Amino acid sequence: MKDYIEQIRSFNRFYTAHLGLLNEHILEGPYSLAEARILYEIGLRQPVSAQELSSVLTLDKGYLSKILKLFINDNVITRQSSKEDSRVYKITLTHSGSKLLKTLQRKSDQQIKAFLEKHSADEVEMLVNSMRTVENLLSADYSNQILSRQVIYREGLKPGDVGYLIHLHGVLYARESGYSQEFEGYVVKTFYEFLEHYDIQRDKIWLATYNDQIIGCIAILPRPDSQAQLRWFLVHPVFRGIGVGKHLLDGALGYCRSQNFRNVYLLTTDVQQKAIAMYEKAGFRPTESIEMNQWGKTLHEERYDLNFHSET
Repeated sequence: MKDYIEQIRSFNRFYTAHLGLLNEHILEGPYSLAEARILYEIGLRQPVSAQELSSVLTLDKGYLSKILKLFINDNVITRQSSKEDSRVYKITLTHSGSKLLKTLQRKSDQQIKAFLEKHSADEVEMLVNSMRTVENLLSADYSNQILSRQVIYREGLKPGDVGYLIHLHGVLYARESGYSQEFEGYVVKTFYEFLEHYDIQRDKIWLATYNDQIIGCIAILPRPDSQAQLRWFLVHPVFRGIGVGKHLLDGALGYCRSQNFRNVYLLTTDVQQKAIAMYEKAGFRPTESIEMNQWGKTLHEERYDLNFHSET
């Protein structure tokens, strides 16, 4: 934790110096960063009350009041009584204020553009994705539901996907289930066998991504006798409990029904109790259990089946 705190402090020092936040005026304009920020929010939300600005910007009302008086004296804003409540004043930009705000925004765009042009497209993408994640995680109303709204689902594999899926399996199963590195070798073999005969029309795999990074996976592979096997069902811990796993599982089972599979089965271990609870809720039932010593543990390999004929 101490290292994390120091890194955040280091980032704060870098950020304030890099953007010139310690300067008296921002973007060579007449106002400080705080004053320019208030001006931007007025332009974005007008007509807006002082109470709304204070709440959005989490600013002290007395401090905000001083800045608003400055803007009035500079003919940047105007205040009028609200039609709904004469005790509330609505703030809007004057013509001069609108012109000033456009100038500041233009300079800001030029500053950002000049910075981005120093970097490659891949570096820009990395930077913007990181900024989006920082904004999400530091949001005042943060919950992982905010992240879930930015999850994108896609079907099929792109170059590099399998390598990252192997990485996720190795890291998460070691951390959460105590599996040895032998498990990662097992996952490598399963994907190698899969890729040897991968048929995009026949073999189905769905991925959930956030900022172009895989955070969830599920696959359906046809098997003899009108059966299908569910494989590689996984969701990153940050994105659990918000519907990502359910979306993947429901989609995969919906596909199985549309293809008229008689039965779909999966192989798991008794260690994976949270996943098993999802499987049972979806209608899977245990059909086989074998005690095994593998991946550095003594565990039970279990088979679960969902017979679609029994649903009707």
